[in-house]
Amino acid sequence: MTTNREQGEKLLREAQWIFERDLKIAIEEENYNIAVRRAQEVVELSLKGCLRILGIDYPKVHDAGFVFVLEAGKKLNFKENSLKEIERISKWLSEARAPSFYGEKDFTSEDAKKAFRDAAFVLGEVKAVIGQ
Repeated sequence: MTTNREQGEKLLREAQWIFERDLKIAIEEENYNIAVRRAQEVVELSLKGCLRILGIDYPKVHDAGFVFVLEAGKKLNFKENSLKEIERISKWLSEARAPSFYGEKDFTSEDAKKAFRDAAFVLGEVKAVIGQ
């Protein structure tokens, strides 16, 4: 049986893998809708990985930002403005997920670059606070 820490670290490795491979390649190949979707996955997996490491059960929804701020914010040393930014990023990317997936919106290069920066921010903040 795996521990919460092992499960959480696995989610963080998946987030890093998606960031390094899928997200970067999608932007390079100008596939902006996929870039937005992959950025959302990076954020979701990062937040849920951290929550799992802390032993916190998370909801099975794409926007885990609100739970992350409430729970991880109490237990880890995040700056207040970082928590607000993480919550904002999780919300916007989870809202962009379906339109990017179903082609209901054509995301632009700027959207994809913003999604990339936001995913990098969340992944970096989470990894820094949990010591990875």
